[in-house]
Amino acid sequence: MRSGSLVKVCLYLEHSQDSSWSGGIRQAYENQVRALLAAGVSVTSDPSEPFDILDLHTIGPRSFYLAEKYSGHRPVVIHGHTTAEDFANSFVMSDALAPMLGRLLTHYYNKADLLIAPSPYTEQVLRRHEVDRPIEVVSNGVDLRRFESLRRARSLGRGRYRLRGTVPYSVGLVLLRKGVDLFCETARLLPDLTFAWFGRIHKAVKPETLRVVETAPRNVRFTGYVDKVEETHASGDIFFFPSAVENEGIAILEAAACSRPLVLRDSECFAGRFRHGVNCLMAKDPDGLASHLRRLADDASLATHLGEEARRFAAAHSLEQVGRRLAEIYARLS
Repeated sequence: MRSGSLVKVCLYLEHSQDSSWSGGIRQAYENQVRALLAAGVSVTSDPSEPFDILDLHTIGPRSFYLAEKYSGHRPVVIHGHTTAEDFANSFVMSDALAPMLGRLLTHYYNKADLLIAPSPYTEQVLRRHEVDRPIEVVSNGVDLRRFESLRRARSLGRGRYRLRGTVPYSVGLVLLRKGVDLFCETARLLPDLTFAWFGRIHKAVKPETLRVVETAPRNVRFTGYVDKVEETHASGDIFFFPSAVENEGIAILEAAACSRPLVLRDSECFAGRFRHGVNCLMAKDPDGLASHLRRLADDASLATHLGEEARRFAAAHSLEQVGRRLAEIYARLS
């Protein structure tokens, strides 16, 4: 650490200048920048500037180089946003490449002085892959103020996507791993409700994904890419997220910040953070998920209660909380 000054952190995100590169990792990175600035931590994104701690947000050639360059010279922090598990069942060849990616990630993550996992589940996954570095669990966080006023966004979104009545919805890339098949199977059981999936269909998705989209029931809307995420959560009423694997699930945090009741797949990745009947409803199959969605559509008091509990969950993952936690970690490292 430079004498007479506060710690300065270099937050590095590979491909950060590529405007077409988006998703949860970019949002996590942007959340962390805001969280640290609010906590009074000095931040740069340029490794050529002076800094005390290097914090890498994703894997890539430049990130590998920086981890090697500063290992033993500056504290190196790496975020475990990516795992072989959340890469598989997503894109063409992803299943075949996932084991190789897992080995590469283990090698990369073991270069860190400290790893940050966004959830206890991800910490467990990293340990299964023989990552032996110290790990701290810190949420990617959510900007609560960003989702405080949704009335205008709701009016615009509902009109743009022709949505009426109670709308179960999801947000994210259209992927099998995120449960688009289960989403459509569940929608088929509730033909009187309109389901909306906000997110683009990547050109490299598995062919099976395209078949699911092409044969989706008529009450499912695929909107494609939406520029303003506030509009997605404002337009929908029940956040229906049947993903099989999420390292945290920023979209869930954002929906929770909007006080949307949560219906999730009963999956290992959500265990410990989400509790059925407390801050969400969970099921493993279309019948169970459809039953929960019907209950929420018909019972306004239950929907309100679960929405309030979801908001409490989001408040515990606010940027202010994340910023303070990260500042404490950096102070220990410096």
